[in-house]
Amino acid sequence: MYLSPFPWLEALAVPAAFGIVARALGTVSRSGFFGGVALGAAVYYCAGWRGFTVLGLFFVIGSGLTGLGYSRKTALGVAQADRGRRGARHVLANCGVGLALALVYKLTSGNPLAGAAFAASFATAAADTAGTEVGSLYGRAAVLPHTLRRVQPGTPGAVSLQGTAAGAVAAAAVAALGWLVGLVATAALASAVFLAALAAAWLESVLGALPGTEKALGNMGKNFLNTLTGAVLCLVLAIILGLT
Repeated sequence: MYLSPFPWLEALAVPAAFGIVARALGTVSRSGFFGGVALGAAVYYCAGWRGFTVLGLFFVIGSGLTGLGYSRKTALGVAQADRGRRGARHVLANCGVGLALALVYKLTSGNPLAGAAFAASFATAAADTAGTEVGSLYGRAAVLPHTLRRVQPGTPGAVSLQGTAAGAVAAAAVAALGWLVGLVATAALASAVFLAALAAAWLESVLGALPGTEKALGNMGKNFLNTLTGAVLCLVLAIILGLT
């Protein structure tokens, strides 16, 4: 799980270095730096370098796509506040479920289902972020998922072919990496991670399109629920398909 004989030191040093680079690039705020390093260190200690690699890929995808075309998204009124810099609340909303699953992974001595569910939470977050950022920027013919009514790109809950494709690519990348580094035990489980992420992202769009959802949950609440849904759906798929 670790690359050195000093797990705690390694678990702190690697996320700290990652955070310093992110801070220098302007992709995280001060609170995001400290919150991200703390959460990253905990994930690293519990799930080793493999788990942190999956977390790191989600962060790179999310930060890169949030900054993509930021000026244009600002003009359209769909850009993330604070120039897209992640704060501590973003870290908790998108990574809180993953942290809990990393702890389960450690306590169960690397249970394959815990590893898959962990990867699924981040694949779901990556799919949601990619779909939102790419869809709001390049989406054409955006529709509400539960009515298929045509709406403007950037409308809460709206989906488009471009955004959906971007979300699928992001989810596939996280699922594939999880398998390649050995966190996700088999290719079949990686497929469950991918499918669960797509389903959870779609359900999040349906939920986001319903009146009152934004006021009741807020964006952070939706993100937390979204990652939890992805992890649960992955477990359900794995059990139904006999991938345990």
